[in-house]
Amino acid sequence: MAANQTVSVYGSIPPRYMKQGVTAKKQEVYGLSFPLGSSLGGGFMSRSSGITMIKDAVKQLLMTQRGERILLPNFGCNLRKYLFQPLDESTFESIKREIQYSFKNYIVGAHIAKLAVFPFGDPGPAGGNALRVVLSLQLDTADLETFDVEVNIL
Repeated sequence: MAANQTVSVYGSIPPRYMKQGVTAKKQEVYGLSFPLGSSLGGGFMSRSSGITMIKDAVKQLLMTQRGERILLPNFGCNLRKYLFQPLDESTFESIKREIQYSFKNYIVGAHIAKLAVFPFGDPGPAGGNALRVVLSLQLDTADLETFDVEVNIL
């Protein structure tokens, strides 16, 4: 046996100069803040990370119609087409399927724990044709943090 090798015996304590495992520095992922051009968050090209980044991405996904983005024609949810539909259970199920399909394809780092769709506004001749979408999301990281995102489709 060579002199520079150490022998590990079950139950023995390794010398202090030997590191047990590598501690990886947590790498932060950044994205553009939504909406673009907001004067609140540091200018036109401000950035966000973590839960804020995922919330911004979900809001952008839900508020975008398919075909609106030139290089990503399938990005979006087409939720505005449901605004003047009858607000019954089958319409709400169609909305939920649309959201789950788009979420699965375009959002990374979280998954849907709960999804609810509600009519928004006062019903009547002047209004009531709006939807409120509430998503409870859970991060895919080890801490499994849960947070809510609300979007009103007008």
